[in-house]
Amino acid sequence: MSTVTRTELRALITSVQGAVRAVEDRGSRKTIAALRDALLPMYTRRGEGPHRQAFMDALGEAEVSLRAAAASGTWDLLTDVEQKVSRFWHEPDGATLDHPALMAMTTLTVRFETDDHSIFGAANERAHYAGLDAMRALSSAINGAANGRQLDKAVTEFLAAVRRAIPYMALYDTRRALVEAARAYGLFPVGMRQPTSPESLWDWSRQIGGAEYLFELVGPGIEGHAFGAVATVRFENGLGGGVRYFPLSSIEEWRRIARTVVDRV
Repeated sequence: MSTVTRTELRALITSVQGAVRAVEDRGSRKTIAALRDALLPMYTRRGEGPHRQAFMDALGEAEVSLRAAAASGTWDLLTDVEQKVSRFWHEPDGATLDHPALMAMTTLTVRFETDDHSIFGAANERAHYAGLDAMRALSSAINGAANGRQLDKAVTEFLAAVRRAIPYMALYDTRRALVEAARAYGLFPVGMRQPTSPESLWDWSRQIGGAEYLFELVGPGIEGHAFGAVATVRFENGLGGGVRYFPLSSIEEWRRIARTVVDRV
């Protein structure tokens, strides 16, 4: 394989990673479509050696998951909540507990009620509980017992959790396909963050080279780290090494990692 082709493939992987982050930041039919557009050029290139079939299989699964996420009717329920909550904001006087905003929010919240204890069920569970919080905040606002800031925060967090939950499986499959792409082309795989199983004590994982790295956000004061730390362990061929700790420099850094990683992956 020529150097130019490898360079092109690395650029494609970087492009898809950027599109993945856009969906993570704000999932929508538009950002999912952009991710599919970034992923599709990989079909014109074929991997070599023993990893070729794994790459093509993973790419196909990612494409199916992305199409399903884009076609989900839940996007329409989300839009309905946005519109009806906006109506409540503009016409709050005389609202009762049968207000269309609360009805729409209830419908969307129930959509994410789940008994799925797999990796993918975690995102639905987070959306469901965020919906319950938003319903309570809206009910309190209708009854005059909550301020606008509380309601705005609860609704914003709910809709953000929904936007993450709808494409959650598609993002997982896409990140995995990128690792398989690198392997198939003989590139050094540097995988993106992936969720771990619900039974795991670790918060997220990454594939780097031929190893899997597991990470955990450790709380302030634990293991002697005043502002907390990120703990990591390396697994290769089923064998794990010792745990290493990377201290954080401030409580705000700890909170940022919790917001941008632990609460989203």
